[in-house]
Amino acid sequence: MPRPLAAVVLTLAAAPAGAGEPVEFRRDVIAALSRAGCNSGACHGSPQGKNGFRLSLRGADPDLDFATLVREQGGRRTNPLAPDDSLILLKGSGRLPHQGGRLFGPTDAAYRTLAAWIAAGCKDSAPVALARLEIRTGDFQKTDPPARQLAVIAHFQDGTARDVTDLTVFTSSDPTALPVSVGGRVTFPRTAEAAVLARYLDAIGSVRLARVEPDPAFTFRAPAPANVVDRLVFAKQRELQLLPAVVCSDEVFLRRVYLDVTGTIPTPDDAAAFLDSTEPDKRARLIDWLLASDEYALFWATKWADVLRGSPTTISDRGVHSFHRYLVRTVAEDRPVTDFARDLLTGLGNTLHRPAANFFRVSRTPEEAAEATAQLFLGVRVQCAKCHNHPFENITQADYYGLAAFFARVQLRGAQFGLDDEVVFLAPGRELNNPLTRRPQQPVAFGDRPPALGPDDDRRRALADWLAAPGNRYFAPSVANRVWFHLLGKGIVDPVDDFRDTNPPSNPELLAALADDFARNGYRLKPLIRTVLNSRTYQLASTAPPQSPHAAEPDRYFVKAAVRMLAAEQALDAVSGATGVPEEFKGYPRGTRALDLPEGGVAHPFLQAFSKPVRDVTCECAREDDPGLPQVLHMLNNAGVVGKVRSPAGRVAGWLRAGKDADWIVERVYLATLSRRPTARERELVARHLAAAPDRAAGLQDLQHALLNTNEFLLRH
Repeated sequence: MPRPLAAVVLTLAAAPAGAGEPVEFRRDVIAALSRAGCNSGACHGSPQGKNGFRLSLRGADPDLDFATLVREQGGRRTNPLAPDDSLILLKGSGRLPHQGGRLFGPTDAAYRTLAAWIAAGCKDSAPVALARLEIRTGDFQKTDPPARQLAVIAHFQDGTARDVTDLTVFTSSDPTALPVSVGGRVTFPRTAEAAVLARYLDAIGSVRLARVEPDPAFTFRAPAPANVVDRLVFAKQRELQLLPAVVCSDEVFLRRVYLDVTGTIPTPDDAAAFLDSTEPDKRARLIDWLLASDEYALFWATKWADVLRGSPTTISDRGVHSFHRYLVRTVAEDRPVTDFARDLLTGLGNTLHRPAANFFRVSRTPEEAAEATAQLFLGVRVQCAKCHNHPFENITQADYYGLAAFFARVQLRGAQFGLDDEVVFLAPGRELNNPLTRRPQQPVAFGDRPPALGPDDDRRRALADWLAAPGNRYFAPSVANRVWFHLLGKGIVDPVDDFRDTNPPSNPELLAALADDFARNGYRLKPLIRTVLNSRTYQLASTAPPQSPHAAEPDRYFVKAAVRMLAAEQALDAVSGATGVPEEFKGYPRGTRALDLPEGGVAHPFLQAFSKPVRDVTCECAREDDPGLPQVLHMLNNAGVVGKVRSPAGRVAGWLRAGKDADWIVERVYLATLSRRPTARERELVARHLAAAPDRAAGLQDLQHALLNTNEFLLRH
């Protein structure tokens, strides 16, 4: 059973930081500057500083900050003889013009801390050995009053602890659902759950908070759970007073599962067979059949190719074909994703013959390889830690360069014999310097050091071992979350590659269960996909019932199916499938589908209008989800679309030549295009149109063109 939601109540009165103790520069003053925002990236913590005054970003370099405050400008920034006349206090309090505005007043903790330090003679102090932060929330009943105060305790490595609430920077993962004041007072405007991040010096802590505004009239109603997914999703919805949709119709499920598993729509014969079946487990049977199809492998290989940036620009013309075939084989064989990751991270040799080595043809430097590895297989964005510690997570520059150091010895030798191949090899002895220490960085994966490595050992194998080890806290949740995103339209952690304490999962128990299922089944995708597809949560309708005014915001909790635009390849292949006229692509045999194309950035007007990605970023953000004018115009007026509808080789023309009657053809047009039969009202409207049409062929072609332009056709729902 899921744990009850926790929320917050104050159980301890926070005394001012440093009360009764001398103010120390590195422990108190740096924190006060952070609390006021002086050393943020938008202010004096930017690389160039502001108006001649530069601080290190969030106090990362106390030596620089001490020299800047005490020695620059002839000491005008700090005045021990008259602390209140120090330039930093005059400007920060707004008594002198300051571009950043008023940051604190004389009664604020940051002002008092700075003033006390200046009055004591602006002394430097010993480095701070900070162990961890504790955020105290106290005992709580989820229906307690909505406003409470947090308290933050800093624990130092010498065993001491002190209240640093007044010098802590607080932020909320969802400021609308859970506003938090500068001083750490949280308020719940409505039923919600979110995380609060507390940052003191270089330590970051977070706490997940929730509160429910009881609705006496609320009664939870949901479909009968089919598996663990439903039990956990519905439990969360019940807790937050949300009502899920009903289970969708067979017609909606049929089209949805085809699009999500294979990227295609069913043929009219397959649609009719499924809809006419009376087997009680026909949905589960269809799921198994689709997962065994060649189309599944092609479609899900495309998902990997998108984020692995497989394109002629990054790899080469021949290389992208070799890489695509490798991805399709990997998905078709349902190889463990741990093995797939190992292939990529440890690839060596000629990239045409060892296609997994193309990972390094795309990510050509140790830094790029580290960033891609973290984003793809750990769900973590480490890019900003290249220049400074992560502002919203305990990811440091040492973490960034420690991960990059695993790839320090990877080198590429140029195209051989004038061809477009490259060779990936290792250069023993090469090291990556950490720009902070200016010394060779030893490989380390987010604090986990690999076993002792010899000078000739391939460090990347140690990284792959760490990634694939049972219990790795990043890998299984990240991949499970990515699969959930592709099937449900939103990640449990969203965006899918931004796991951090201040971006918590909407349902931690669900994510843990999916990760366990994934690991238990050998890190293979098919069992995980099958579990999700068979859940009632996946099979909900796309319209939810009215929600209680006291319910949480429903968007994060999967109360209904996501409605989204078909991807470029899906839309073009659906037009071809509905009309029965395949698209033609230059250099490919007739019958090649858009989803079969190995490269990104195809010079095809329809695919470009529907935003097929060029594969230049390692994220799921490259595909446009919202329809726009180019798509509308292509569906209405594009010569290719109109030509398919009116083609003598199309479905409508073939049915007419076969002597099928109008009612039969109308039903088949609906099955071919919308994967369902027409309603009685639609039959009546179509009959009226056909009676007024100049001829039966024109009328039926008009019908199909109209259906191709409906939201029902262009949207996954």
